[in-house]
Amino acid sequence: MAHASEDVRNVAIVGNGHSGKTALLDAIAFHLKQSSRLGSVADGTSISNTDPEERDRKQTLSSHLFRFTAGSVRLNLVDTPGHPDFVADAIAAMDAVETACLCVNATNPLPYHMRQLWQLAGARGIGRAIVVTHLDHDNTSFEKVVAQLREAFGHAVVPATYPNATGAGFKSVHAVTHDEGPDAAKYHDMIEEDEAEVDDTLMEHYLEQGHLAKDEFEQNLRRAVASGKLVPVFAVCPNRGLGLEQFLEFAQLHFPSPVCFGARGAAKPGSDSFGELVEPDRKGPFAAKVWKIVSDPYVGRLSYLRCLRGTLAKDQVVLDVRTGKTTKVAHLLDVHGKDSTEIASVGAGDLFAVSKVEEWSLGDSITAEAAPLRFPQPAWPAPTYSRHIWPKARGDEQKIGHAIEKLAAEDPTLHHTRDKETGEFLLTGMSPLHLEVQFQRLHRRHHVDVDHGPPTIPYRETITARAEGHHRHKKQTGGRGQFAEVYLRVAPKQHGEGFEFVDSVVGGSIPRQFIPEVEKGARKFLAKGSLAGYPVVDVQVEVHDGKYHDVDSDQLSFQIAGERAFHDGYQKARPILLEPIMDVTIHVPERFTGDVAGNLSGSRGRMSGMELTDGVQTIQAQCPLASMLDYSTQLRSITAGEGSFTMQFSHYEAVPPNLQHEIVQRRKAIVDQHHGEHR
Repeated sequence: MAHASEDVRNVAIVGNGHSGKTALLDAIAFHLKQSSRLGSVADGTSISNTDPEERDRKQTLSSHLFRFTAGSVRLNLVDTPGHPDFVADAIAAMDAVETACLCVNATNPLPYHMRQLWQLAGARGIGRAIVVTHLDHDNTSFEKVVAQLREAFGHAVVPATYPNATGAGFKSVHAVTHDEGPDAAKYHDMIEEDEAEVDDTLMEHYLEQGHLAKDEFEQNLRRAVASGKLVPVFAVCPNRGLGLEQFLEFAQLHFPSPVCFGARGAAKPGSDSFGELVEPDRKGPFAAKVWKIVSDPYVGRLSYLRCLRGTLAKDQVVLDVRTGKTTKVAHLLDVHGKDSTEIASVGAGDLFAVSKVEEWSLGDSITAEAAPLRFPQPAWPAPTYSRHIWPKARGDEQKIGHAIEKLAAEDPTLHHTRDKETGEFLLTGMSPLHLEVQFQRLHRRHHVDVDHGPPTIPYRETITARAEGHHRHKKQTGGRGQFAEVYLRVAPKQHGEGFEFVDSVVGGSIPRQFIPEVEKGARKFLAKGSLAGYPVVDVQVEVHDGKYHDVDSDQLSFQIAGERAFHDGYQKARPILLEPIMDVTIHVPERFTGDVAGNLSGSRGRMSGMELTDGVQTIQAQCPLASMLDYSTQLRSITAGEGSFTMQFSHYEAVPPNLQHEIVQRRKAIVDQHHGEHR
């Protein structure tokens, strides 16, 4: 490619929904004359929202890469989803760039998701910038927004541009670096103060002179942004084109290039130490990372990569460090939204795509054969909303698994598994909306339609008392019969101790060769219980007596007798249902704490702790899984979409008696219906 690494600017545009991310991208394309009209999300003409699901919902649902030429600079912009359910695309994009540009709506500058994105960008160690939109709305104040941002994120947040006014009076934008407008000196001093923290020498000059020389100021702005010492704030009105020229000029001159950003850490294969430094040098051995996957049924798999070192030419052979397999790269693509162009080569700092390599996966490290290295992967949020899915049409059983695998390859927050206990095919995502979009993609891309319902809760059964069990199995069929008699005792064990089989038979009342058959029968009963047909746990079975027949007793007879004797004792031992209890961590803005706590209490949840940090309340609780199946919807409703949660299995607890009766009756109705359908 014709550009040098120093002339590349890789920027991820991130932010909350309705913060103006896609509008900013459309405005930049129009301003740079790389789009013939100003696109709009609302009327479906945006250059970014090109998927049918995005046009229907009028929101970005996956990341989109665009390349622009701004002066001498190659500007790669990644538009990302604003909905928190699709945050994985924003995380992946921030892993591939040097700068995260956070869009902020002046009417609501600090929703919880904005704070999340700020922290995620910080965790990646990339530079951050903030674009404030909607300043032409009534009752907005740029100074107030900046004050809120500085209070939330620190003194590094300083305006690089600012509006002449807000509301209807917003007509122009002043650039601080050009000393424009009445507040330029104030903001210039604030930038200098932050910029001086880049290194000790610069700080020494600043303290000696009380200011930075003009050349020092200009030369170190990029270093200040790259290091996080400065977070420039820009006033922009995308639909009116205000502030775009100033923003783009600053991005060209002062956003970090791959060279300015410097080395990234990597590990040698087999090592977990990411201490190998990979400099963005085009002369070194090739190294890249897959940051996005798109599976198209017609085009095949499209892998988006970030070149971190060296160059890659068409038809060059590269190594996938994860699989150890080599691939000859036949198609190198320069991507601009839905369009792509074949190119001959790429170099350090470039974002590009490779088509028709089915084996590569999200996060894979792709390197020269002779210099394998592994790059760290981001931490993905854990999906919490599961549905049991099955194909609507007979014959689609084989297609559905293959189609789901292709969707999951694109989205690390989409998980799928076959439940070993229930046999249900479970699809787990971030929320009902997240899965609904995936179902639409299944239909459009793979021509598979599914029905879905809540997954079966994996209840368990156990006993709370000791009891005696007995069964005599006798069957005559005209020839050799069947006979076995078993006496046993059942007793509860401590939670988590599992099943114990005890042989207390003396005197040969049951021959030794048949004792293991009694245990097999008991274990067969464990698998399905009898209270509601769930597995039985934490029980001791002690066989102490029985009878046999020299001719009619056999292995099967004692298996049957053992199973039914266990059933007899189990029914007398006060059986109960156990339900899975989850450890839940909930993050919500402080103002919603009371509502969330009340909802948890009504859902049989128990709060175990709270911690307030920067206006965000973190609530620790334990809740029954049955109450959490639709919790993402409940939390979104309570917090106006600003809350999030994670959960993991903790332990099993007894179901309250009133609920146990309902669950047992419901389960029996399902079993009866199933039997009726198969008669």
